[in-house]
Formats: sequence, C-alpha cells, structure tokens
Amino acid sequence: MEIPEGERETELTGLLARAYNNLGSFQEALNCLSTIEEECKEDALWFYRVGYAHYYLNQLDKAQEAFERSLELDPDDEDAKEYIENCKNGVSPYRMELYEEEEKDALNAHLEKFFGHSDHVFHEIVSPDIHVDIYIIEPTAERNYYTLVTLGMGAHWMNVPYELAEYKLERAELLIYLPADWDIQGDDEKYYWPLRWLKILARLPLEQDTWLGWGHTVPNGGPFAENTLLSGVLLINPEDVEDGAAVCQLPNGEEVNFYQVIPLYEEEMNFKIAKGAEALLGKMGGVNAVVDINRANVCAGFKLPKRRR
Repeated sequence: MEIPEGERETELTGLLARAYNNLGSFQEALNCLSTIEEECKEDALWFYRVGYAHYYLNQLDKAQEAFERSLELDPDDEDAKEYIENCKNGVSPYRMELYEEEEKDALNAHLEKFFGHSDHVFHEIVSPDIHVDIYIIEPTAERNYYTLVTLGMGAHWMNVPYELAEYKLERAELLIYLPADWDIQGDDEKYYWPLRWLKILARLPLEQDTWLGWGHTVPNGGPFAENTLLSGVLLINPEDVEDGAAVCQLPNGEEVNFYQVIPLYEEEMNFKIAKGAEALLGKMGGVNAVVDINRANVCAGFKLPKRRR
C-alpha cells in the first residue's frame, strides 16, 4: 500500500487483491482486480481471484462464470473445479438464516396492521448470513413521520441467557421513527446513519453470539454524523402504536419481538449504565419518539462515578 497505485505493476496489484480476499475485503479485491482486467484476459489466476471474491460475496452466478474461465486457462486447477461444483449446486459459503415463507407472511401482516403499509423496501444486496431488508413506511396524516423496520434479523435465534428462556426473547426486529422531512434516499452519512445502525444492530447478536432486548444500549464511540452529538442507542418497546405491536406471533407459536431504536447522547448512555434503563426513561418522558438530532440532552453534564481503587 505504500507504493503509489500508478507505480504498481500487474503482478503486485494481483497480490494486493489476493491480500484483500484473505482479509475478507472482497469488494476491495474486485475493485483492485478491475484495474488490471485488460492485461489479464488470459490469466487463469486473475479469473480465479475474481471468482473467489464473488463466491464469498455470495454472488454464485458471477463466481461460477469466473471460475469456469479460470479452468479453461488452467485445466488442472482442482480448486477451481470444486468451486464450480459448489456454484452449480447452490452451495453458499455461508449458512443463510432466513424466515420461512409463512413466517414472512405473518410478519408482513403484522407490519401492515400496527405500523402501516410499505411501498418501498431497501433490499440488502450482499447477505452473507442473514438477509436484512429495511421496510420504509411513508409519513401519513396520523403518523407524520417515517417508520423504518427491519425484516430478517429475527430469522436468527439470539443467545439469550437460560434464565430468560420462558420469555421468548430469542427473535427480534428493530424500528426507528424519522422526521417527515428526512432525506430517506440520501447517501450522506447525516441522513444514512439510522439505516446503517439498523443493519449494524441486526447483525450484532449473530456476529458476537449475544442478544439484544429491551433496555439494552449500544455505543457508537462518537457522534453518528457531523450534524449531531447523538452517539449511542437504547432499545425500548415501540411507542405510538396500539397494544400488540411489540410482539408478532408466528404460525408455529414462536414470537418475534419488535424494539424501537432511540438515539442517545453519551451522557445519557452513562446515566443508563449507572442508574438503569427505567431511570433514564423516566428522565426522557418528554422526549419525542421521532428522532430529533438537536433535541435537549436530558443528562447533560452527567459523568460515570469514578471506580474505587
């Protein structure tokens, strides 16, 4: 990386792409390989690396095409043959956890009943483990704000402590309310961070073998964007909805819990750690359920007590 891009020869660029593949940065690998495509039209290794990146992005059709071209150029490559068979047989590099069709139907009906109709969905392009879509429910006269709801997180059973097993907390989806004038299609981080965080939170239980539920907080480590000091989230039961919205019962009797994401300031996060979620929510009684990036900090100046030595 210390060598300027313009000074890297074809072989070195290919090695950099291999490094990206080995690090799991598969899109970076493809971007890198695309810069030497013209020089590598007859290079089996180049096609193999392209196929490898597509395969681990779960893009099996593109992976198969690249591996087949690699095998044409190097007929003795047993690894390429194995990858081609995997692609043909739909063998994903990951074990996808997905809702059954009847489960998804029940969840869609639940969203429609309690949160509103969605005509627009942000479909996930790359889904290595669970497939997390975000349903966009437009503002209405009764609910003059956007409602964003995940669908896919609950296909994974979270690692809930044994002593809580009776409460059926293993499956969950998330939602957040955004102002009616929010640029929901905006790519700038000041508009995109709520969607990013829905996806981050949806995968956190899977990636860290843990669980998320009511009263849990997760820090960002700094402000979400340059135009706000909000820097963490709290999960609570959905607000401004009818009774029953917090839990969707699936056809087999299992339950999916819905939690609303409430952005917090650092001091509010600290207060919750020190005093608990109930105490924080008591101070936040006047805070609107809809995200306000400039709202008052209800715990301004609060600091965690120093630990005793």
